[in-house]
Amino acid sequence: MHELPLMAFTLLLQASVGMTLWLAFLHRHILITSSARPVMRPPLLLAFLAGAVGLLISTLHLGYPLNAMHALSHFSSSWLSREIIFGALYLALLGLSTLLVMLRKGGWQLLLILAAVVGIVDVFCMAQVYIHTSIITWQHYNTLIMFLGTVGILGSALVAVFRISGILPQIDALRNGCVLVIALLVLLRLLVQPLWIGDLTANAMQIATLPHAPLAMLGQLKPILTLSWGISVIGMMFFAVGGCKKNIPAALFGSVMLVGSEVMLRFVFFSIG
Repeated sequence: MHELPLMAFTLLLQASVGMTLWLAFLHRHILITSSARPVMRPPLLLAFLAGAVGLLISTLHLGYPLNAMHALSHFSSSWLSREIIFGALYLALLGLSTLLVMLRKGGWQLLLILAAVVGIVDVFCMAQVYIHTSIITWQHYNTLIMFLGTVGILGSALVAVFRISGILPQIDALRNGCVLVIALLVLLRLLVQPLWIGDLTANAMQIATLPHAPLAMLGQLKPILTLSWGISVIGMMFFAVGGCKKNIPAALFGSVMLVGSEVMLRFVFFSIG
């Protein structure tokens, strides 16, 4: 399956950025605890490893290593070049921040915030790479919303697991924030789907996408797409109940469902390309 490297790359990097955003946003609250840096080590290390593995896997995609060699010279005109540069910068900032935390050195907070900002920019560039192609099913703002949604959903689900396991402190803002972010993003992306389908139908006869047949493939994968959204909604509901009622099994089950739905949705995304 030729889309597997890109699936792994995009999901891992977006999950990494999502975790980094939460850690950057809440690091001041975490600093209140007596062992702030040790508490930050596991989630920061996971975020860095996810990003590093994602970027490494991306080299399995044909053309990515070759384009990376010319990234600097094409920065002003190529979204792929921008994605490569911002991705490398994000990983460097996050890696340095993680290293400082591991060594108990200061200055990691600013680097973490910068990494979060650069990470969002990188995900934006990543979405633009697909939007600016000849594939009709990707040429829509739905692509950007789906990618940013994955950042928020996977990041929130993974950070919530660290909180449930006791690695991160029991901060109410974290619990409530994760529930709110996941609920809003799942519902927002659902609301965009009819608009996306409507625009695809309206523009189907105006955009040439040969030799691919993305619309035909989308029709074939409709059952999987519907199932993916169903799992996402169920996962959101379990996660919300688990968060609001402090029901750990429900929250964990919801997290697993949400991660599974993101994998399925990303499979559909690349399959209709």
